[in-house]
This record gives sequence, C-alpha cells and structure tokens, in this order.
Amino acid sequence: MQLLDAHNLETYLRERGWIDNREQVEIRALTGGVSNQVLFVGRKPAAQSFVVKQARPQLRVDDPWFCSVDRIAREIAVIEACGQLLAGLDQPAIHAVVPTIVAVDPENYCFAMSAAPAEHVVWKTLLLSGQADQNIARRCGTLLGTLHAQSWRHVGLEQALNDRQFFIDLRLDPYYRHLSRLFPEDSERLDWLVDLVLENRHSLVHADFSPKNLLVYDDGLMLVDFETGHFGDPAFDLGFFLSHLVLKTVYRAPQVTSYLGLITAFWEEYLLVVSARLTAAERNSLEDRAVLNLAGCLWARLDGKSKIDYLSNASQRDLVRRLARGWLYESPKLDEAVQQLDAAVAQLKPD
Repeated sequence: MQLLDAHNLETYLRERGWIDNREQVEIRALTGGVSNQVLFVGRKPAAQSFVVKQARPQLRVDDPWFCSVDRIAREIAVIEACGQLLAGLDQPAIHAVVPTIVAVDPENYCFAMSAAPAEHVVWKTLLLSGQADQNIARRCGTLLGTLHAQSWRHVGLEQALNDRQFFIDLRLDPYYRHLSRLFPEDSERLDWLVDLVLENRHSLVHADFSPKNLLVYDDGLMLVDFETGHFGDPAFDLGFFLSHLVLKTVYRAPQVTSYLGLITAFWEEYLLVVSARLTAAERNSLEDRAVLNLAGCLWARLDGKSKIDYLSNASQRDLVRRLARGWLYESPKLDEAVQQLDAAVAQLKPD
C-alpha cells in the first residue's frame, strides 16, 4: 500500500489519470478526523475539485486503536447507498447531499469523491463559536430522518451492509466497551447497552452523524465520513448526534436556551419524517434506545478512546458524567432529559 500525503499525491493522481498531466492543482491535507488521510485537490473552476481519502490501520489517538483498512470499501458502499436513498426526493426540502464517487483505487485503499462547495463551513466550528442556528438543526433532522425512514426494513440494504465489524471496532469497542473496562461497577449496564444496539436491526446507520461531518453552505448541507456505516440500530445515530449537541450546550453555557433549541428543533423534524414509516410503538422504542445511546456516547466522549478536546472545565465535565450515568440507568424520555440538562447547566459554577 502506497501511503499518500500532500507531497506525493499530485504524482499519484497523474500516474493514474485522475488529473491531466498539464493540469495545475492545489493539494492540501484536511484535518479533523483521526482514522484516515484526507487530501483536498483544488482544480480550476472548469474542473471539479475533489477529495482523496485513504484508510490508515492505526488511529491518531492517545490509546491504542486499530481497524482494518478494508473499511474503505464499506465507506464507498455506504456513500452510494445514501445517494440512492436521497435520489428522487424533494432536494429543496431536504437541503442535503452526500458526495459522489469520482474514482477508486482498491489496491491502495483509497478513493476520490466530490468536494463540498468552497464556501462551506464545518458545523462544529459554528457551534463552538456560539452560533446556534436552529434551521441547520432542522435540516439535520430531515436528513437523518430521511436516511432512516427510506431504509427502514430495507432487505437489500440489510444484506449489502450486514457486516458490522467496522462499527464494532470504531464505535462499540472504543466507546461502550472501553467504558465498561474502565468502570467495572457500571460494566453490566454498559455491556447490556452493547447487546441492545446489536440486537436491533432496522435501517441504515451512518454511525458518525455529527457536527464535524456536516458541512454547511448557503441553504445546503453535505454529509461526509461513512466508514462506520452499516445496517443496524438507528438509535445509535440519534444518541451519537444528540451527545454532540448536549456537549456544545454545556460548553457554551450560559447560552443554554439557544443550544437547547437545537435539540428540540432536530428532534421535531426527525420525528416528522420518520412518522410516515414507523408505528407509534416503534417510535417510542426508538426514542428510549436513543436516550440510552445518548448517555453512552456522552460519557464515552469524556472517558472513551475518542475524547473531545474542547471541554476542559472540571465542573462541566463532572456535570456531563453525572447526566450520562443518570440517563444510562433511568432512561428518561428525551424531553425529560432536556429539562434535566437545562436545570443542571443553570447550576454550573466556574472553577
């Protein structure tokens, strides 16, 4: 496997005919992820810029964390599946797209995909800066709800995306199972949560649906990073995404009202979309499991292998752990959890 970087990519692209020999390109490494080499290839306006992504076997985190580079093929399959699920729908209403595959090199475990518009901003950046736009949250609810509803009990996708090993290697083990090893007094509950996720198989699951993977531009969104995708429990997507909104709420306190509104706006739009496909009993069960995964993901972002880097205040971190552990055992409804979050943040005191 030839390891690609900003220095050798141009030669690589020319050798494979992905760009013309006379074409001038701008290449730069993109940051933010821990599992892959991601390189932007800027081209003149007449040609489409694209992004090259290559899997790496060892993730860039403090704790040892490995995953097979074969996951790049899964990412391609999930991108194509998501594109098909969104095709033909009312795009102006969804305001969201996924990349298209430009070229594939299976021998070097990499591929090229279309890039987001140049003026895009990563939603995580906006959230950390204090911009809590509920319209973006609503579009996220519409997008995730569409992917879940359109793939609900989809036999073809269940067969195509049946293998969940990459999801286990990149999510369940470094998140819930790592916590179980660190906190033996909670291991029974955390191991039960792992079993709950694995027992439920209902739809396509992105498993990395977070503000860092949502690129915002004008009235649009592009969703990226699909390597953990599989057919499984959509409650994990919900818990994973909501954990990021909760963490931003705590981080941006006392701007609590505007950030709590993101959770409500997202959830209302999500339910609006999936209600056409799910029964009331299915929706209730999904919400219960979503809050449990919210608890697990929230706790894991502090003490799992993939730790957030922006919540350094000890009082904030203690609050997050307390909420996460409480929700894991009590399993409140989402609106009750939001109320508890609101009350807890109001009592925060600076170090």
